[in-house]
Amino acid sequence: MEPNFDSLKLKPFNPQKIQARKIKFQFSNEIPRLWHDNSLATTHFLNAIGLFLPGFEAFMVRGLKTQLSNINDSELESQIYGFIGQEANHGKAHNQYNQILRQQGYKFDTWLKVMDFILKEIIEKRLSSKICLAAIAGFEHLTTLLAGISLKVNLLEVADYRIRPLWEWHAVEEIEHSSLAFNLLQEIDNSYWLRALGGLLGAILVFGFTIFGMLLLFIQERDFFSFKTLIDLQKLLFTKYKLIPYGWKSVFHYFKFDFHPNNQDILLLAENLSLSLSQT
Repeated sequence: MEPNFDSLKLKPFNPQKIQARKIKFQFSNEIPRLWHDNSLATTHFLNAIGLFLPGFEAFMVRGLKTQLSNINDSELESQIYGFIGQEANHGKAHNQYNQILRQQGYKFDTWLKVMDFILKEIIEKRLSSKICLAAIAGFEHLTTLLAGISLKVNLLEVADYRIRPLWEWHAVEEIEHSSLAFNLLQEIDNSYWLRALGGLLGAILVFGFTIFGMLLLFIQERDFFSFKTLIDLQKLLFTKYKLIPYGWKSVFHYFKFDFHPNNQDILLLAENLSLSLSQT
Protein backbone atom coordinates (compact mmCIF):
# COMPACT_ATOMS: atom_id res chain seq x y z
CA MET A 1 0.00 0.00 0.00
CA GLU A 2 1.46 3.32 -1.11
CA PRO A 3 1.43 6.21 1.40
CA ASN A 4 -1.08 8.97 0.72
CA PHE A 5 0.52 12.40 0.39
CA ASP A 6 -2.71 14.37 -0.03
CA SER A 7 -1.75 16.37 3.07
CA LEU A 8 1.09 17.88 1.03
CA LYS A 9 -1.55 19.32 -1.28
CA LEU A 10 -3.58 20.65 1.65
CA LYS A 11 -0.48 21.88 3.46
CA PRO A 12 2.09 22.67 0.75
CA PHE A 13 5.78 23.17 1.43
CA ASN A 14 6.17 26.48 3.21
CA PRO A 15 9.09 27.30 5.56
CA GLN A 16 7.15 30.36 6.76
CA LYS A 17 4.21 28.23 7.92
CA ILE A 18 5.37 24.95 9.45
CA GLN A 19 2.50 22.50 9.84
CA ALA A 20 2.33 18.88 10.91
CA ARG A 21 1.17 16.44 8.24
CA LYS A 22 -0.13 12.99 9.13
CA ILE A 23 1.13 10.50 6.57
CA LYS A 24 0.00 6.89 6.93
CA PHE A 25 2.72 4.39 6.11
CA GLN A 26 2.04 0.68 5.87
CA PHE A 27 5.39 -0.97 5.35
CA SER A 28 5.47 -4.24 3.48
CA ASN A 29 7.06 -7.34 4.98
CA GLU A 30 8.53 -7.85 1.50
CA ILE A 31 10.96 -4.94 1.81
CA PRO A 32 14.37 -6.51 1.09
CA ARG A 33 17.01 -6.54 3.83
CA LEU A 34 19.39 -4.55 1.63
CA TRP A 35 16.83 -2.13 0.24
CA HIS A 36 19.26 0.44 -1.14
CA ASP A 37 20.66 -1.02 -4.38
CA ASN A 38 21.65 -4.23 -2.56
CA SER A 39 24.25 -2.17 -0.72
CA LEU A 40 24.96 -3.20 2.86
CA ALA A 41 26.82 0.05 3.50
CA THR A 42 24.20 2.55 2.33
CA THR A 43 21.23 0.51 3.57
CA HIS A 44 22.63 0.23 7.08
CA PHE A 45 23.84 3.82 7.11
CA LEU A 46 20.23 4.91 6.65
CA ASN A 47 18.90 2.13 8.89
CA ALA A 48 21.27 3.25 11.66
CA ILE A 49 19.93 6.78 11.43
CA GLY A 50 16.41 5.39 11.51
CA LEU A 51 17.18 3.46 14.69
CA PHE A 52 17.97 6.52 16.79
CA LEU A 53 15.51 8.94 15.18
CA PRO A 54 12.43 8.03 17.27
CA GLY A 55 14.34 8.55 20.53
CA PHE A 56 16.00 11.73 19.32
CA GLU A 57 12.73 13.10 17.90
CA ALA A 58 11.13 12.56 21.34
CA PHE A 59 14.12 14.27 22.96
CA MET A 60 13.64 17.29 20.66
CA VAL A 61 9.90 17.46 21.34
CA ARG A 62 10.54 17.48 25.10
CA GLY A 63 13.31 20.05 24.73
CA LEU A 64 11.24 22.46 22.66
CA LYS A 65 8.18 22.16 24.89
CA THR A 66 10.25 23.30 27.87
CA GLN A 67 11.11 26.49 25.95
CA LEU A 68 7.61 27.48 24.83
CA SER A 69 7.01 29.63 27.90
CA ASN A 70 10.10 31.69 27.00
CA ILE A 71 8.82 32.67 23.54
CA ASN A 72 7.37 36.17 23.18
CA ASP A 73 6.87 35.98 19.41
CA SER A 74 3.46 34.46 18.61
CA GLU A 75 4.46 33.66 15.02
CA LEU A 76 7.57 31.81 16.17
CA GLU A 77 5.49 29.99 18.79
CA SER A 78 3.08 28.80 16.09
CA GLN A 79 6.03 27.63 13.99
CA ILE A 80 7.48 25.71 16.93
CA TYR A 81 4.18 23.90 17.49
CA GLY A 82 4.27 22.89 13.82
CA PHE A 83 7.87 21.73 14.22
CA ILE A 84 6.93 19.64 17.28
CA GLY A 85 4.09 18.02 15.35
CA GLN A 86 6.33 17.16 12.41
CA GLU A 87 9.01 15.64 14.62
CA ALA A 88 6.48 13.57 16.55
CA ASN A 89 5.15 12.19 13.26
CA HIS A 90 8.67 11.38 12.06
CA GLY A 91 9.33 9.41 15.22
CA LYS A 92 6.12 7.38 14.82
CA ALA A 93 6.86 6.56 11.17
CA HIS A 94 10.43 5.42 11.86
CA ASN A 95 9.21 3.35 14.79
CA GLN A 96 6.92 1.55 12.33
CA TYR A 97 9.80 0.82 10.00
CA ASN A 98 12.06 -0.30 12.85
CA GLN A 99 9.47 -2.98 13.56
CA ILE A 100 10.11 -4.32 10.03
CA LEU A 101 13.81 -4.56 10.89
CA ARG A 102 12.90 -6.58 13.97
CA GLN A 103 10.83 -8.92 11.82
CA GLN A 104 13.81 -9.34 9.52
CA GLY A 105 15.77 -10.62 12.50
CA TYR A 106 17.89 -7.62 13.48
CA LYS A 107 18.57 -7.16 17.20
CA PHE A 108 18.92 -3.61 18.49
CA ASP A 109 16.51 -3.03 21.38
CA THR A 110 19.27 -2.99 23.99
CA TRP A 111 21.02 -0.30 21.94
CA LEU A 112 17.80 1.77 21.83
CA LYS A 113 17.58 1.58 25.62
CA VAL A 114 21.19 2.77 25.90
CA MET A 115 20.46 5.72 23.62
CA ASP A 116 17.35 6.66 25.59
CA PHE A 117 19.36 6.49 28.83
CA ILE A 118 22.02 8.80 27.36
CA LEU A 119 19.43 11.32 26.20
CA LYS A 120 17.13 11.25 29.24
CA GLU A 121 19.43 10.52 32.17
CA ILE A 122 22.64 12.22 31.05
CA ILE A 123 21.90 14.94 28.51
CA GLU A 124 18.54 16.18 29.82
CA LYS A 125 19.09 15.75 33.55
CA ARG A 126 22.70 16.90 33.80
CA LEU A 127 22.81 19.69 31.22
CA SER A 128 20.84 22.91 31.10
CA SER A 129 17.76 23.34 28.92
CA LYS A 130 19.68 25.90 26.86
CA ILE A 131 22.47 23.41 26.12
CA CYS A 132 19.84 20.85 25.13
CA LEU A 133 18.23 23.38 22.80
CA ALA A 134 21.63 24.24 21.31
CA ALA A 135 22.27 20.52 20.74
CA ILE A 136 18.89 20.26 19.00
CA ALA A 137 19.81 23.18 16.73
CA GLY A 138 23.08 21.47 15.89
CA PHE A 139 21.32 18.17 15.25
CA GLU A 140 18.81 19.86 12.96
CA HIS A 141 21.66 21.34 10.94
CA LEU A 142 23.07 17.84 10.42
CA THR A 143 19.72 16.31 9.43
CA THR A 144 19.14 19.17 7.01
CA LEU A 145 22.64 18.60 5.66
CA LEU A 146 21.92 14.91 5.08
CA ALA A 147 18.53 15.67 3.51
CA GLY A 148 20.08 18.26 1.23
CA ILE A 149 22.90 15.98 0.12
CA SER A 150 20.46 13.12 -0.52
CA LEU A 151 18.46 15.36 -2.86
CA LYS A 152 21.51 16.83 -4.60
CA VAL A 153 23.07 13.46 -5.41
CA ASN A 154 19.80 11.50 -5.82
CA LEU A 155 20.73 9.19 -2.95
CA LEU A 156 17.20 7.77 -2.79
CA GLU A 157 16.82 7.20 -6.52
CA VAL A 158 17.78 3.50 -6.30
CA ALA A 159 16.06 2.84 -2.96
CA ASP A 160 13.31 0.23 -2.87
CA TYR A 161 9.98 1.87 -3.76
CA ARG A 162 8.39 0.58 -0.54
CA ILE A 163 10.78 2.48 1.74
CA ARG A 164 11.82 5.44 -0.43
CA PRO A 165 8.69 7.58 0.32
CA LEU A 166 9.45 7.56 4.06
CA TRP A 167 12.85 9.12 3.54
CA GLU A 168 11.65 11.56 0.87
CA TRP A 169 8.82 12.87 3.06
CA HIS A 170 11.20 13.13 6.01
CA ALA A 171 13.76 15.01 3.89
CA VAL A 172 11.12 17.52 2.73
CA GLU A 173 10.00 18.34 6.26
CA GLU A 174 13.52 18.44 7.70
CA ILE A 175 14.45 21.06 5.13
CA GLU A 176 11.16 22.90 5.60
CA HIS A 177 11.77 23.44 9.33
CA SER A 178 15.57 23.60 9.09
CA SER A 179 15.89 27.05 10.69
CA LEU A 180 13.30 26.70 13.47
CA ALA A 181 15.45 25.33 16.30
CA PHE A 182 18.24 27.74 15.34
CA ASN A 183 15.86 30.73 15.37
CA LEU A 184 14.43 29.66 18.72
CA LEU A 185 17.92 29.40 20.17
CA GLN A 186 18.76 32.89 18.91
CA GLU A 187 15.53 34.23 20.42
CA ILE A 188 16.31 32.74 23.84
CA ASP A 189 20.10 33.17 23.92
CA ASN A 190 22.12 34.32 20.92
CA SER A 191 25.49 33.49 22.46
CA TYR A 192 27.87 32.21 19.79
CA TRP A 193 29.62 29.94 22.29
CA LEU A 194 26.33 28.35 23.37
CA ARG A 195 25.50 27.65 19.74
CA ALA A 196 28.98 26.28 19.04
CA LEU A 197 28.95 24.03 22.12
CA GLY A 198 25.51 22.72 21.20
CA GLY A 199 26.63 22.12 17.62
CA LEU A 200 29.58 20.11 18.85
CA LEU A 201 27.40 18.08 21.23
CA GLY A 202 24.81 17.47 18.50
CA ALA A 203 27.54 16.28 16.11
CA ILE A 204 29.02 13.91 18.70
CA LEU A 205 25.60 12.38 19.36
CA VAL A 206 24.69 12.00 15.69
CA PHE A 207 28.00 10.61 14.51
CA GLY A 208 28.37 8.38 17.56
CA PHE A 209 24.85 6.95 17.34
CA THR A 210 25.10 6.46 13.57
CA ILE A 211 28.50 4.76 13.57
CA PHE A 212 27.64 2.43 16.43
CA GLY A 213 24.26 1.63 14.87
CA MET A 214 25.90 0.80 11.54
CA LEU A 215 28.41 -1.51 13.21
CA LEU A 216 25.63 -3.18 15.19
CA LEU A 217 23.69 -3.93 12.00
CA PHE A 218 26.82 -4.82 10.01
CA ILE A 219 27.90 -7.60 12.33
CA GLN A 220 24.47 -9.22 12.05
CA GLU A 221 25.04 -9.79 8.33
CA ARG A 222 26.60 -13.06 7.24
CA ASP A 223 29.05 -11.45 4.81
CA PHE A 224 29.43 -8.05 6.39
CA PHE A 225 33.19 -7.88 5.84
CA SER A 226 33.75 -8.09 2.11
CA PHE A 227 35.34 -6.25 -0.78
CA LYS A 228 31.89 -5.16 -1.99
CA THR A 229 31.12 -3.58 1.39
CA LEU A 230 34.38 -1.61 1.25
CA ILE A 231 33.60 -0.42 -2.28
CA ASP A 232 30.08 0.56 -1.26
CA LEU A 233 31.44 2.50 1.72
CA GLN A 234 33.83 4.31 -0.57
CA LYS A 235 30.94 5.23 -2.89
CA LEU A 236 28.80 6.43 0.01
CA LEU A 237 31.48 8.48 1.71
CA PHE A 238 33.84 9.70 -1.03
CA THR A 239 33.05 9.03 -4.68
CA LYS A 240 29.42 8.59 -5.76
CA TYR A 241 27.44 10.23 -2.94
CA LYS A 242 30.35 12.13 -1.36
CA LEU A 243 28.93 12.44 2.14
CA ILE A 244 32.28 13.40 3.63
CA PRO A 245 33.37 16.01 1.02
CA TYR A 246 29.91 17.64 1.01
CA GLY A 247 29.37 17.26 4.74
CA TRP A 248 32.78 18.44 5.93
CA LYS A 249 32.35 21.95 4.56
CA SER A 250 28.77 22.30 5.77
CA VAL A 251 29.52 21.07 9.29
CA PHE A 252 32.26 23.65 9.78
CA HIS A 253 30.11 26.32 8.16
CA TYR A 254 27.84 25.99 11.22
CA PHE A 255 30.64 27.35 13.41
CA LYS A 256 31.05 30.61 11.49
CA PHE A 257 29.99 33.68 13.48
CA ASP A 258 27.52 34.83 10.80
CA PHE A 259 25.98 31.42 10.11
CA HIS A 260 22.26 31.04 9.40
CA PRO A 261 20.72 27.76 8.19
CA ASN A 262 18.69 29.33 5.36
CA ASN A 263 19.85 27.66 2.11
CA GLN A 264 17.81 28.66 -0.93
CA ASP A 265 19.17 25.91 -3.19
CA ILE A 266 18.17 23.17 -0.73
CA LEU A 267 14.79 24.82 -0.13
CA LEU A 268 14.09 24.74 -3.86
CA LEU A 269 15.03 21.07 -4.14
CA ALA A 270 12.74 20.22 -1.21
CA GLU A 271 9.87 22.26 -2.65
CA ASN A 272 10.17 20.44 -5.98
CA LEU A 273 10.20 17.05 -4.24
CA SER A 274 7.18 18.07 -2.17
CA LEU A 275 5.26 18.92 -5.34
CA SER A 276 6.27 15.60 -6.89
CA LEU A 277 5.13 13.62 -3.81
CA SER A 278 1.81 15.46 -3.66
CA GLN A 279 1.07 14.38 -7.25
CA THR A 280 1.64 10.65 -6.60
